[in-house]
Amino acid sequence: MDILVKTAAVLLLLVGAIYPLAAIFGLMKRMNRKPGPLPSPAQVMVRMLLIAAVPLAGILGGFAGLAPSVWESSVLRGVILIAGAASLVGFVALGVLSARDKAPAEGKSSLISK
Repeated sequence: MDILVKTAAVLLLLVGAIYPLAAIFGLMKRMNRKPGPLPSPAQVMVRMLLIAAVPLAGILGGFAGLAPSVWESSVLRGVILIAGAASLVGFVALGVLSARDKAPAEGKSSLISK
């Protein structure tokens, strides 16, 4: 069981370190896309929230898996849980915003082509 916890902690550390780089690169590509529409301000705000919350939850969660004294601190445990919850809410909000923006765009393209 200890090996599983350590492996998950290392994976959390890697996700926390790699996610902001990948998210910034994806946001940059999306904003520089010429033929397509720009992301809405709400989408950019949620992506920036995720760029902050996911690494915080991942890195602190990984440290908590490697050093149990981090998890024993009530302040750090609260920060980890709040950052994790903010990440989950952010991913759900991003999915809803993306689906909402795709639906009108698909409707417009079908009307224009007719």
